[in-house]
Amino acid sequence: MLFVRLISLAVGACLLSACAPTTPLFIAQVTTNEVVEYKALKTKRMTAAIEDEGDLLTYSALAIRDAHSDKAEALYLEGYRDRQLSDEVRAIALYQIGLIYMNRFNEQRDDAKALNYFYRVLNEFPASQAANRAEQRIETIRQREDAPIQQTSRELLAHWQPSQNLDLYKPSLDPDMTLLSRRAVLKGRVDEAEQLYMLGLADPHVPADIKEKALYQLALMHMAPDNPAANRDKAIAYLRRLLAQFPEGELNAKAARHLDLALNPGAR
Repeated sequence: MLFVRLISLAVGACLLSACAPTTPLFIAQVTTNEVVEYKALKTKRMTAAIEDEGDLLTYSALAIRDAHSDKAEALYLEGYRDRQLSDEVRAIALYQIGLIYMNRFNEQRDDAKALNYFYRVLNEFPASQAANRAEQRIETIRQREDAPIQQTSRELLAHWQPSQNLDLYKPSLDPDMTLLSRRAVLKGRVDEAEQLYMLGLADPHVPADIKEKALYQLALMHMAPDNPAANRDKAIAYLRRLLAQFPEGELNAKAARHLDLALNPGAR
């Protein structure tokens, strides 16, 4: 199912270098310098979008980077319509669409459409964790409407400078960490990211390999050197749970290696 692939992008162990989009055909007809500038602009847009909104899943951030809001919307809606998934997960699907369309750095930004999806979260899933966050985003959009000057995404991006504490490509971050995990560590929002990953673990209809990846991300966040609230015991617990529940999983070897390092920090 397509939505399973989406969740995998959101919580999976996706190397940032491996997440790069296929180069469009027209790129072959521009100079090398223009290609570099084009890629740099896309990276800048994604980083700005993530800094602006910490709840964006990896797939959502990539959709903003690549101007694929409509494709992300369609894929998230498949998850929303899948009634085998829990209400929490279905609510997140609608919430992510809202986040994509309200993001100030999205060239396809549409606040009206974002509001529609946030209200759907409130109306259809009032008891979900996403409902409270959707209400906050509605307030943000309403305040934005009152701003005397309305800037486009390109105007905002032209003057945007990255925060000193948001280097998504920081060498000390494990290369297997998703964008969600990276930002959570760098911005001190690991608890919020942990809640999101735990929703996937709690849903009986989320596939086993996705749950394995969620456990791996949880461990990586809690053992990250850049995490001011790093919790070695939690990381060990998540790694042991991964190894016990998924002894034949694709992340078994990596989890075992990380567990050995966590139990024997002097052996690095």
